[in-house]
Amino acid sequence: MSIITLISLLGVAFGVMVLIVVLSVHNGFERNLKDTLLGHSPHISIQSSYGTISNWEEMEVSLAKEEGVLSAYAQVEGFVLLDSRAWQRPSYFRAFNTENKGQIKALEEMLDLDNFPDSTVDFNPALDESAGAAPPLTAAPAPPGDDLDAPPALPVDGADVPFDVPPGDDEELFGNRYVVVSSQLAKAIGLKVGDEIRIIAASNLDEVMAVYNVPKQRAWELYPEIFEGFEERVKVMFARSGAEERASSVEVTTAYRVFQELLPMVVSTPSGDVETEGLEMRPVEREIVRDILDRLDFVSRREGGFDYFEVGTQEGLLGQLQKLRELDLEKADNEAFRKIEKFVVPKVLKIQGVYADSERSKGPDLFIPITIGMELKGLKGEVESIGLRIEDPYEAEKFAIELQKNLGDEWIVRSWMKTHAERFQLVKTEKIMMSFALSFITLLSAFSIMAVMYTVTVQKRQEIGVMKALGARPSQIVRVFVYQGLIVGIGGAILGLGLGLLAIRYREGIMAIIRGFGIDPFPPEFHGMSELPAETVGSQIGVICIIAVILCLLAALVPALMAAFRDPAKSLRNL
Repeated sequence: MSIITLISLLGVAFGVMVLIVVLSVHNGFERNLKDTLLGHSPHISIQSSYGTISNWEEMEVSLAKEEGVLSAYAQVEGFVLLDSRAWQRPSYFRAFNTENKGQIKALEEMLDLDNFPDSTVDFNPALDESAGAAPPLTAAPAPPGDDLDAPPALPVDGADVPFDVPPGDDEELFGNRYVVVSSQLAKAIGLKVGDEIRIIAASNLDEVMAVYNVPKQRAWELYPEIFEGFEERVKVMFARSGAEERASSVEVTTAYRVFQELLPMVVSTPSGDVETEGLEMRPVEREIVRDILDRLDFVSRREGGFDYFEVGTQEGLLGQLQKLRELDLEKADNEAFRKIEKFVVPKVLKIQGVYADSERSKGPDLFIPITIGMELKGLKGEVESIGLRIEDPYEAEKFAIELQKNLGDEWIVRSWMKTHAERFQLVKTEKIMMSFALSFITLLSAFSIMAVMYTVTVQKRQEIGVMKALGARPSQIVRVFVYQGLIVGIGGAILGLGLGLLAIRYREGIMAIIRGFGIDPFPPEFHGMSELPAETVGSQIGVICIIAVILCLLAALVPALMAAFRDPAKSLRNL
């Protein structure tokens, strides 16, 4: 045993220790990520390949009866604009059936009671003064003398007032007007339990922008050659025929196809059907164009190469074209805003609880009742998916495959492993890269052992020569040096294992010492836990130690072979 051998042994030990500590911490982060995801996400999600699910209540009952299923609940997901005090930011919400005890329990276990001790997951508390009767469901009356064509005034103070609700229905109560928010969101904008937030549906922006983003000119002025050419055709292709009007079938078809280019349509191509966008114009202009095409399509009979129409068809077509030419832009735009089909008025929700998430394992910003989610997404009694919680979430992929076979191709079944595959791939890649980088410590220690063994063979060349002269076989010489490498490898692996487990056991004390120097490599804000997570896996530790011993054996083998096959006569010359 020399100082060089001792240094090599310590090198192996520190290499093993670092690998054990780093992989255990990564295992802790991965476990934390999985626990968080399994807490706020369904183990299996089921979607219809045709879109939304209308019979979701029946599916909840049916799926909950499947063997191995703990609970089934409906879901709706999307984005909203969150408004709180002076903060406005886009937020991701997940709405679920709050009557489902399985998901409620999972969410309750994730509550951040350390920072928000008053947190609960009670989405249906008894109505009190803060959640009493809703304001009257009537639009604000227009002041006397105002233009009757002007759009109605929007409700104020976040009242949930659809445009089509008749006056007088003013007794509805604020049921299910509560929300659970993520700790990341709460800390970012200073929210606490009991605060009220306002959420605005993202679909409102789509509806309004579809009306707002219209051309500044009439369609007639933008595409004069199409409209004027069509008008000339209409003037000349119709002729009176008894009690009907007739036109050449070829002329009608040609005029129809030219005018049809103004609208979105499906065109058949060799690669399949392609939907065209049509030309840019106002919604009211599109309605008039569709009406004109419908009039051309409304044929009484076809005979002898002519299409026969009701009397007045030509006059009606010219009248519609006159509307397009003289369209009042201001009135048309006001009418378009009045005809917005769905406008979800901002919802005012009260925060009941805050659940713990982190930047590394981020969950939805908001958990809200399914009824509110339906309103925000414009779904009339329908949901987007059904979530399942099963007895063994780590068997979710196998369970999903079997469920897919039972349900058929019209359903899309995905396990949480598939849904969050990118996150786990990132963690896996990080672990592989860190292991690869840190394994060089052990590899360098192996090279150090090789150098030590080579030095020993030079120092002991005379002893090796004497042994060979006395009849020692090469295998016996090799065995001597391999045993020395094995002792260093095993000793280093055992010492590294002990140091690694000790470092994991007292990791918080070590982190406290590091933080004392103003360095915090793992801030709690990042991983969302008060202490550094770590999880030791026996098979993983065993592989690390075995690889360290094997590297040491290989490092000792090369110098041993060189010593074993050296000429004994040359080794004995200097005796």
